[in-house]
Amino acid sequence: MVGLDEYRRRRHDLERRESALAAQARQLEAQVDRQAEIAHLALNLDTFCRRVRSGLTHATWEQKRQLIEWLVARVVVSDGEVEIRYVIPTTPAAEAGRFCHLRSDYREPLGAREEVPCGRDAL
Repeated sequence: MVGLDEYRRRRHDLERRESALAAQARQLEAQVDRQAEIAHLALNLDTFCRRVRSGLTHATWEQKRQLIEWLVARVVVSDGEVEIRYVIPTTPAAEAGRFCHLRSDYREPLGAREEVPCGRDAL
């Protein structure tokens, strides 16, 4: 026979264990969701890369230049250095928009950075 104090202690231990297992289950579910999302992104990236690779074999210089402009996310200019940041669309819908922005860090002190839309007019 189990006394009241022992029963309360065991019940408290079981409730704590149940709570820990529920938290662990939530973490595992989140990992599964994240891995499924990563697998989906990888598939989309692979499809995009295959299309670009096959298109580059017959692309003109102008088409290649447009592709590079389309993939530029930012151009960061600071202290006489230029950093070009690229993006790759991770979904077919993301391919429909333009990503690029010109950052004119060299004009303003840090913290007051300006972003200007990228393109022929902005450069």
